[in-house]
Amino acid sequence: MCGRYSLTSQSYDKFVEFMDMGYPFQVPSRFNIAPSQPVAVIRLKGSDQDQSIIPDQPLPEREGALMRWGLVPHFAKEIKMDRPLINARSETIADKPSFRGPFRRRKCLVPADGFYEWKRGGASPIPYHICLQDREAFTFAGIWEAWTGPNGEDWLETVSLVTKEANGAVKKIHHRSPVIIEPQDYDLWLRPQDPPDRKIFDKLSTAIDHKLEMFEVSPFVNSARNDCDDCIKPATKDQFKLF
Repeated sequence: MCGRYSLTSQSYDKFVEFMDMGYPFQVPSRFNIAPSQPVAVIRLKGSDQDQSIIPDQPLPEREGALMRWGLVPHFAKEIKMDRPLINARSETIADKPSFRGPFRRRKCLVPADGFYEWKRGGASPIPYHICLQDREAFTFAGIWEAWTGPNGEDWLETVSLVTKEANGAVKKIHHRSPVIIEPQDYDLWLRPQDPPDRKIFDKLSTAIDHKLEMFEVSPFVNSARNDCDDCIKPATKDQFKLF
């Protein structure tokens, strides 16, 4: 699974410039983003209104949005905070009632410049920060949903990150990894499809998975209340490149 990640303002600014989107909103540097917090996402304009998109036609422009991390299904009678749906498994996303609608119509990109996983097996889990070797921003595959209260009095947009079986560096410490979308696949991922393309994950490039490196960081990151650059500092002088 992916339960924490990082996105600094410098990485976000460069990413937004690369996407040629201008600056829809400012994002502060975050070093320990956790579930139930607001996160930046990139989606297609009009996707919040269920506008139909004609197959093989150019996609609408992209836009930035802020959503809460932890998807709330549209059919939920209330918002439950105890077990937020922060991840959606790629293997079952097209069939799970909570995810199959967003997978067809409401896919998004979630910018990040690193994420965390914990290696288990010893006295206590060891946290690792995983990022690209050049430290540039990248995007997770995400799906999002809009939830309204029973009387239409509330409106909440929430997001889940899509995960897959780990490979490359991440496989050294964990069996699951977030799906990372490369620039050439942005449109492939964002385009709504009904019925959904169940083979889409086979079409996405995985080359970027082998450009990741990771290093052990301090248990300081274990608490979501800690959010500063100490979270991403190597626990030792030398980085532990495992792939």
